[in-house]
Amino acid sequence: MVQQLFPGCKINVKNQILLVDFTIKDPDYKAEYHLQVQYISQSWFKVFVLKPKIIGSVAIHMYPDNSLCLYYPPDISPFRRLWVGKDLIPMAALWICHYEQWLINGNIWKGREAPGHDQLLAQFNSRSQS
Repeated sequence: MVQQLFPGCKINVKNQILLVDFTIKDPDYKAEYHLQVQYISQSWFKVFVLKPKIIGSVAIHMYPDNSLCLYYPPDISPFRRLWVGKDLIPMAALWICHYEQWLINGNIWKGREAPGHDQLLAQFNSRSQS
């Protein structure tokens, strides 16, 4: 199904993890983005930007392992499963769009934010200034 929706994806399996590599490009973007979904099940997955190298931070909604924060988990029912082609790739594309906006608008994240994100960001900023 992923290849039907996104024919340019490369799909492999390594150590029982489904790896889906894809590219997001737009003439208005500063870069061409190469991403990878690592998918074990509908409840365990991660999405990474492989190129260009992005230094992760709370400010741009990335986890410490540099995987992307794509949504606030309580916003999605525990009975709702996320699929690579129908959900994760479009969410990653939206993340890239927000990141591109962040690069040009003075580092203001325009995407949705989880409750408490402001406090988390304040903690991050105070540690990075120390």
